[in-house]
Amino acid sequence: MPSLNAENLEFCKQKFQLSYHVDFVFECYQTVGFQGKDVLEVGGSLPEGFVLDYLGAKSWSCLENPEYDLSLMEVGGGWQQASAFKGMSPTNLADFSFENRSLGRYNLFLAKIEDLPNQHYGKYDLVFSIAAFEHIHKLPQALEKMYLALKPGGKLFSMFAPIWSSRYGHHLPTLTDKSGRTIDRDKNSLIPPWGHLIMRPPELCRHLYQLTDRETSDTIVYYVYNSDHINRFFAEDYINFIEQSSFRSIRVQHPPIFESPITPELQQQLERLYPQRSQFSNDGFIVVLERPLD
Repeated sequence: MPSLNAENLEFCKQKFQLSYHVDFVFECYQTVGFQGKDVLEVGGSLPEGFVLDYLGAKSWSCLENPEYDLSLMEVGGGWQQASAFKGMSPTNLADFSFENRSLGRYNLFLAKIEDLPNQHYGKYDLVFSIAAFEHIHKLPQALEKMYLALKPGGKLFSMFAPIWSSRYGHHLPTLTDKSGRTIDRDKNSLIPPWGHLIMRPPELCRHLYQLTDRETSDTIVYYVYNSDHINRFFAEDYINFIEQSSFRSIRVQHPPIFESPITPELQQQLERLYPQRSQFSNDGFIVVLERPLD
């Protein structure tokens, strides 16, 4: 049976149509491991052949909240790359609720982690999550549900970025303006780095009106400041939520993996705007947490 290793990462990306997901799966593979474990994936649904054959999981249950994907569809987007529900009609979503579902080796659920029923408590050796925590609004409740889902001694591995307080923390989805130009988060957002923190909504509107049409500008401002697709927590908020949770922290890492250079002038400006905040160069986190043995 194949297994994940440094030599076949690119092969797995191509075979399963994945990208950065494989790199962070490998990070977890090396530090925590999947072999022989019952795994709950929060915020995604990695392919069955990948997680069972290459990772060697005993079982894999995917818990995916479709609301983010549905918000992308509003502007002509679609399902996330690693979604097993990609291309599915929204009318079929109710078929994947928690109710009346028996667990097999590979399970798909369309629901929020905050709504995890007690039938799933104490069933998992590992909770695994990639690029999802920045979308969870009820993060303290979500952390408690992940804690309850684990067996004593079980671990939570999460990578999440970009967070609200970072360079591109607005998490703007890809959209197309009236001229046919593609606008996306990283390469052509029309928003200067940290601009979503420096400008208020009317200021960002004025800025965007000079760069694209008004309808697209208004849509961008909605996604930046009002859409439910992100939670808008600062780096310090995540640290505090983790420290206040029932978990024991094993590792909370951000630099140098997730760090954007920032000028001293911009750092000072942001600190003036947001007192008691300073981690603006921090794009996100890798965390490993543990449910202590009873």
